[in-house]
Amino acid sequence: MSNARRSLADLQDDYNKGSREPLDKLVKAFVHIQSLKPDDPNSFQVIAGYHGEPFRDNTPPSSHEDGWWGGYCFHGCVLFPTWHRAYLLRLERALQTAPGCEDVMLPFWDECSITGDSTGANIIPEVLTWVKYPLDGKQIPNPLYSFKLQAKLDDDASDKNRYTKPEGYETVRYPLSGLVGTAEDQEETTAHNALYPDPDECTKYLNENVSNWLLKGPNKDTLAVLTQYKRCLQVPDYTTFSNTESAKHKMTTREKQKNPQYVVPLESPHNAIHLAVGGFYDPGDGNINDGEIPGANGDMGENNTASFDPIFYLHHCFVDYVFWQWQKRHEATKGFEINEKDPGAKVPPGGMVNLPAGTVLTMDSPLEPFVNPKSSAGNLYTSKDLVDIEALGYTYGPGSLDEVDVPSGPDVPNRLFAVSNINRADYEGSFVIRTYATTDHLESQDITVSVEVGREPILSRWNIENCANCQNHLDAVSFIPISQEMLDLLLGDDQQGDLTQKIRFHVAIQNHKRVFKVPHSELGAPGKPALEHLT
Repeated sequence: MSNARRSLADLQDDYNKGSREPLDKLVKAFVHIQSLKPDDPNSFQVIAGYHGEPFRDNTPPSSHEDGWWGGYCFHGCVLFPTWHRAYLLRLERALQTAPGCEDVMLPFWDECSITGDSTGANIIPEVLTWVKYPLDGKQIPNPLYSFKLQAKLDDDASDKNRYTKPEGYETVRYPLSGLVGTAEDQEETTAHNALYPDPDECTKYLNENVSNWLLKGPNKDTLAVLTQYKRCLQVPDYTTFSNTESAKHKMTTREKQKNPQYVVPLESPHNAIHLAVGGFYDPGDGNINDGEIPGANGDMGENNTASFDPIFYLHHCFVDYVFWQWQKRHEATKGFEINEKDPGAKVPPGGMVNLPAGTVLTMDSPLEPFVNPKSSAGNLYTSKDLVDIEALGYTYGPGSLDEVDVPSGPDVPNRLFAVSNINRADYEGSFVIRTYATTDHLESQDITVSVEVGREPILSRWNIENCANCQNHLDAVSFIPISQEMLDLLLGDDQQGDLTQKIRFHVAIQNHKRVFKVPHSELGAPGKPALEHLT
């Protein structure tokens, strides 16, 4: 028998109508695991630490080279969806150890239930933004709002990195900052957060920002996260669907295949929501400098500490829901294949836990540290074990993508460009690649502001030197499909010949503090972003 993971918005609606038990039970379960001793295997502190910090393992990998191994989680590779599926199961089973909560299920934040006329209010279900929660006649700290660390987190063994977090640190979201690793960071963070003392105002800013990422933008039919979630359902094969590295390979080699495509992997809109919640402003239909809040450093915006914010699990539960929707649409609920020759199917230099460098990632690769409870020998889960969610004991309740109509195959854009030669190691933490265009036609129409045509969120770590999984994916790429509508806006009737000579592109990098134009990016100078006209 499979129990349903419901939409958190549905639980919220039941609660608001007086049926409070389902939401109360979820909160009780989170209170329980957040109250356990920090070394208890079912504690939130331990389970949250599997994803990023504290980057410690009782048994380091045999292939481990200089520097630490970088954590358990898989990103930018074919195990991204299945590793996180196992992760959610581990948290859910911990929640079910709470007394009276044996049947509690992890709900999903239905990020695509937003509509075009939304104003930003309650895009995030209210319970995730309540500072206090009324339970058993008392107002308690809401365990879905934040988490206070029960033990110190270090970004590296030397304990000199700016993303060290002390015991008692409480997670934050946009527009607040949680950067406290150095004395300078602490001073800046205190000053920044003093500007936003009202939790209700912070919730308003957060909802508006997430709304802008999901719905808006000058190239919203391409860039809007809502659209990207729908587009990822079109991808025909699991390998390309699963991660950004494999999708990059698919798009950059398609000319040789004479089969031009624009594909969106599941990992890309997933990254965008991390950045939207974690501190990266998006202007929606406005200018990037309109209403910007520089200095926001929410925990969701970095892989280091994202999993210590409880919203992480509601977000990833939705990502898993989208994964299941893809499986149902592609008749993959009982099995799918990994292309073992794909660049996204290998272990990077330095190795991962129990996986030496160069190991091919397959359906049988172990997903450390998650033990399959059905294995009498205590074997770890593999992707093969995690294909059929109903066999795992759960399914999904109604969601916004159940009946959504999407084309049966990948998009074939009118034009496709790629911005590359951007090294993640050049930028501390996560960032956004923003690409702008201007033309003589726009200037003739008295449109002097460049039009944003590309936006790629790069979810990263503050320190990637010793992260093995990061080192394999240093080249960040942004793909820019140009629709006929966008061509009409940029060029009018002058659409023949080499468009790279008619459209002047430039690249800007958005980090936590500012948006800065990359010098000479229009020309693709050595050491600068390179622009390639793929179709």
